[in-house]
Amino acid sequence: MKKIFLITLVLITILACSISSPTDSFDDKTATQVAVVLTATALDLEIKQQKTEVISADTQDEPSATATNTSVPPDDPKQELGQPTWRDDLSTGQYWSLDSSDIIYGATAFSVSSGKISANMASIGKFNWLLNYLTFQDAYLEAIFDVEECTNDDQYGLVVRAPDYESGAGYYFHITCDGHYDLQRESNDVSSMLLGMPFSEKIHKGPNQTNTLGVWIKGPIIRLYVNNNMLEEINDSILLDNGHFGLFINAKQTPGFTVNMDEISYWTLN
Repeated sequence: MKKIFLITLVLITILACSISSPTDSFDDKTATQVAVVLTATALDLEIKQQKTEVISADTQDEPSATATNTSVPPDDPKQELGQPTWRDDLSTGQYWSLDSSDIIYGATAFSVSSGKISANMASIGKFNWLLNYLTFQDAYLEAIFDVEECTNDDQYGLVVRAPDYESGAGYYFHITCDGHYDLQRESNDVSSMLLGMPFSEKIHKGPNQTNTLGVWIKGPIIRLYVNNNMLEEINDSILLDNGHFGLFINAKQTPGFTVNMDEISYWTLN
């Protein structure tokens, strides 16, 4: 019995030694600040459009975006948000530095007239954007676009959470003339198409069409809308800070591609 007791005591001691303990807001800038239009040429941000493949960011410390479907948000967020925090009918270009003259950068010209901002690319090239000097972090942004002559892959859309004017960083929600859409993330000189260019019947396809685009963004959750229909909800935590917003154009196939933004508004989200 003493031997059995001693052997048992030794086993308990060994097991005890093998168990390790745990180790101990709205950016109210003045109207003297200006909107800036830049091109992606300097950064060589060639957009590699792919309609069947998602391109992931070439970095190990950035988590990839994921599509979510945990709830059913309204197709028209405006029904719950009430009056917009800010609205521009584009009767002037004061928020876009277009009140005194057009902005021309390379082959792209931005101008305002008859209550619209027009973006025209005289030749095929890299995408160009126009940013408002105002900023927000969490908001629903919506704008009405009229597209003129266009071909298949020609693109246009909205920019949100652009941290500055120069780097080209931000989220770009774009649609194409032939009815595809995507959310493009520009961050740390890496361009990522987050959805793989799916097709949607909700997009009014072809030239001489009108589309209303919306981006609902709160924290890492991003919802994309077209013509009062939600297309997708994405979870992406790369760009979370306050940023500028605006529009962009990319003539992929049609020289002289022109898009007119008719109205733009945003609602801040609590």
